[in-house]
Amino acid sequence: MKPHVVLMAAATLLAGCNSTGNLRNTKPTAVYEGRGSVADIASCVSGAWSAKPVHLESDVLYTGTTIEIHSTADGPTMALVDIKPVSDRTVATYYSAFNEDDSWYFEQVERCVDSTPPPADG
Repeated sequence: MKPHVVLMAAATLLAGCNSTGNLRNTKPTAVYEGRGSVADIASCVSGAWSAKPVHLESDVLYTGTTIEIHSTADGPTMALVDIKPVSDRTVATYYSAFNEDDSWYFEQVERCVDSTPPPADG
């Protein structure tokens, strides 16, 4: 019976170690589309999320921006949003591994996507 206990304990520990790649392999919690720029939407989300006592990490690439939520600087990824340009719109895809209600976080993504105006033509 001891081997089963060890396997269960190992599985529990591994389940708590979320990486960005593992989260992206799950079904998104929410997906939003808008007309604002990737940079403006990412700035809005980052500003909103920074009101909570979490550690945020942003990664800006030519393909878009990813913002990750960690409970501590070296903690596992609890949630993330990928914000990418797709054709003539911007898509924000939110993934979560929170063990509690995280609706506030994805509601902030929705608010930012909906309220960020498109870039001025220029």
